[in-house]
Amino acid sequence: MSSCDDSDDGPDMNQQAFDAADVVNGGRMYDKFWADETNFTDPADPGVNLATITDYGDFYRCKGCHGWDQLGNSASYIDRGPKTSRPSVASNNVHQFVATNSISDIFDAVKNVGGRDVDASLTSDGTNGQGDGHPDFSKILSDEQIWDLVKFLKAGAFDVTQLYTIQTSGTYPSGSRSFTHVGAGGDVSAGVTFYSDNCASCHGANGRDNGNGIIIQYNQDIGRSIGEFVREKPYELQHKAVYGNLGSSPEMLGVNSANIDDIKNMFLALSDTTAYPDL
Repeated sequence: MSSCDDSDDGPDMNQQAFDAADVVNGGRMYDKFWADETNFTDPADPGVNLATITDYGDFYRCKGCHGWDQLGNSASYIDRGPKTSRPSVASNNVHQFVATNSISDIFDAVKNVGGRDVDASLTSDGTNGQGDGHPDFSKILSDEQIWDLVKFLKAGAFDVTQLYTIQTSGTYPSGSRSFTHVGAGGDVSAGVTFYSDNCASCHGANGRDNGNGIIIQYNQDIGRSIGEFVREKPYELQHKAVYGNLGSSPEMLGVNSANIDDIKNMFLALSDTTAYPDL
């Protein structure tokens, strides 16, 4: 495919590239573009060291700066302050930008804005500030991979305000947030069926055990049942339920065909603390 680097290529070529893009792969790349589950192999620029990216992964993951909800530091990541191992969360609202700009503008915002080089001395603890800069993705991703990201942002990413209500207080990075009305407006029966058909075989009928008294956790390090996960982190589960939990073992690739109504229904079902209890 010809390069779609700039507006000189014309809107028809950009539309063709967008139409051919893979929305599911784009969702996975938004999470961690170098994961085994994506089509990423090597950086676009052969001079870029892939190990530097993977060793400092949170400085290159889209979700690390923009959040699982694309809302930046004013929503679910209002309390996710920078560390030496991760950057500050960006203040810009990517969801709003995507809604009000063309696919060409979104492509340019990923690729054609320059940005910092891949650097092994990143830190976000205030000693040099390099880690908070937008990476120069023109040296990292191919045009096809960027179009996958654009396809996800424009056609795949959910408007999370339709899935839950978030209450925030304070300001980044020391603010706080809580969630109510998780799955409001959904269909409980349909949600139970969706969970049973797609999730229960691994996570248990009640989201915490397999029927034999063996506890099943979303993540051994996190220690949450699926019910707890949706009640505490609906912003993260709304993404992983569709695009998977990359690098997980056993592998979880998500329900790629799920739409926002499926997720809303499941969220409403999982918000029942009796049917889907805490650990």
